[in-house]
Amino acid sequence: MDEMRATLSPLRGAAVMLNIVLGAGLLTLPGLAVQHAGENALTVWLACAVASIPLLAAFAVISRSHPDQGGLAKIAGLAFGRYGYAATTFLFLGAVLFGLPSIALTGGYYASAMLGGSPHVFAVGMLLFAVAINLVSVEWTSRINAIIASVVLVALAGIALVGVTLVSPSWETLRPPLPPTISLQVFGQVFMMIFFAFTGWELAANLSADFHNPRRDVPIAIGLSFCVAVLLYVVLAVIAGSLGLSDKAAAPFVVLFETRLGWMGGTFIAGVAVILVIANLAAAVWAVSRMVWASAGEGLLPRNLRSLKNGTPYRAVITTVSALVAVEVISAVGAFDLGVMLGVAGQNFLLIYGISALALGVSSPKRAEKILALTCITEVLLLVAFRAGEGLAYPIFLCVIAIAVVRQGHRPAILGTLD
Repeated sequence: MDEMRATLSPLRGAAVMLNIVLGAGLLTLPGLAVQHAGENALTVWLACAVASIPLLAAFAVISRSHPDQGGLAKIAGLAFGRYGYAATTFLFLGAVLFGLPSIALTGGYYASAMLGGSPHVFAVGMLLFAVAINLVSVEWTSRINAIIASVVLVALAGIALVGVTLVSPSWETLRPPLPPTISLQVFGQVFMMIFFAFTGWELAANLSADFHNPRRDVPIAIGLSFCVAVLLYVVLAVIAGSLGLSDKAAAPFVVLFETRLGWMGGTFIAGVAVILVIANLAAAVWAVSRMVWASAGEGLLPRNLRSLKNGTPYRAVITTVSALVAVEVISAVGAFDLGVMLGVAGQNFLLIYGISALALGVSSPKRAEKILALTCITEVLLLVAFRAGEGLAYPIFLCVIAIAVVRQGHRPAILGTLD
């Protein structure tokens, strides 16, 4: 059987990781952080960056040790069997169930700022447009998705550069209050929301086999991409903190461009944001629907989701978007807001990282790796404790479903040789 050719150097790998990590959610997160944490927002961004370092180190170790395993769910499965695999898979699907509607709602707020009307209506429209793109042609969709991430990266960098020029932040803006003036519970809530921006590097476990020298190149690529991403995040956070947001916190860059450049400037950036969100959603629906399709094949979801039409897993695509639209509609009636949606997604990802670190600690014979795993697990537990356990009902519910599915005989086929 032919093997895939290794094509990634550290620089190319870092670029690929940035394309995965950076998304349209950054168009709203800086404003929401200021709205919830005020002058402490930059402190929380920096705390997220520091907290991510041991987690990224764990991903690098996992990627070097298991270059062909294909993801954190399989790593958890190797350590904890089919229950670990199923729980991690359901936690991931549960994260994107709230994460993608939050991205759609980001576009909705920018569209509403430009045209008026309900941001939720625009968000649903964007989700439906994303499914239409995915159902047209699998070949065309894959080609479009290949350039989408790079466009988002360039656009965010452009917004950051122009934004810094427009606001000219002062030292007082850059210096957050020390000690922070928010409670630990508020800190935990904002942290989980912002942490959504620090997800994506876990996919390095899928990419490691594509590097020329995984043991050397993966840590370098992760480190380079992390430094670039943190620099961009800090710049966007400083811009949002300089605006003194009182309204339109979910569309902070409309406020910036409208204030400095007039109505045309605000309309332009809103239009760019909407295009970026639609592009981001199309790529995300493509990826998640294929995970749903694969999970159905492994016995975790109904088998009829495996149906293909012209190479497109159309039932998986339709089911995925139907679930995302349902969450958007529930949000529209006031059950939860954009910040809560981002927080739920961020917390689920954090718990997945905790499970992965636990798997590393259990499976690794090396003392240094066990210490790293213990550091990550302790960090995850402390961050969850900062929220006073708020929001844990959802991931616990997902894990209960995963256990029930496995016990009913829906054995993940991919783990058939583990037990």
